[in-house]
Amino acid sequence: AQTLKAAKATLARASDDAGVRYTFYLLTQLALASRNPDWEGALSQHGIVLSEQSSVFHLTAQVQGAIDRYIGATTVGATDLSEMAQQAVGEALTSLLAAHTPSIFDDADNKNLRIALRPLSTKRGFGQLGQRFFARFVARFLNFHLSRATAAGLGAPRLQNLGQIGEFNGALADHCEESARIVRDFCGDWYSKTEYEKGIDLANSSRFLAVAVKKLRSELQHQGSVS
Repeated sequence: AQTLKAAKATLARASDDAGVRYTFYLLTQLALASRNPDWEGALSQHGIVLSEQSSVFHLTAQVQGAIDRYIGATTVGATDLSEMAQQAVGEALTSLLAAHTPSIFDDADNKNLRIALRPLSTKRGFGQLGQRFFARFVARFLNFHLSRATAAGLGAPRLQNLGQIGEFNGALADHCEESARIVRDFCGDWYSKTEYEKGIDLANSSRFLAVAVKKLRSELQHQGSVS
């Protein structure tokens, strides 16, 4: 825990990172697009273009491209945090959609992607999607800081082989998934209420992100992951 003292302040900056903000906003728009009969048109508004035959892999690649273009147009450009968020959204989508599609790589009617994504557009479904996104983001964040501490010889445990590394990463992912449960219902409630009352945009999703990150920081601190 001592090696992660500096990580607490870094995680707080996630809510101010333009790339992290946009990545979470785009996640909401993906979910909402699956409700739209013209879902291809809804996606294209955000620079996501699907062919008639598309795969989960193609969808996530398009999402990554849209994020890259947005970040590339900002004054700061890509940051460690924005790249973690970008990777996390890809992992969240792939892991949740894989169970509802024959293969994440094989092309099929893109309507099948919409059908697979549609359950994640409900209050409960977006709560699950939000939890998975934040879990993968925090896992990458903690792994990043632990790796730096290890390289600097600051007392973080050294892993001797690939087996130990894989075991550690798996345990860390499980820990972060459990930690992110604190924002699951929060994500679902906010998503459902905000879209119904006024619609979700980058501004209000960024405000939500700031509160969600604060909740995650408090949870990690409570568990002793960050002190």
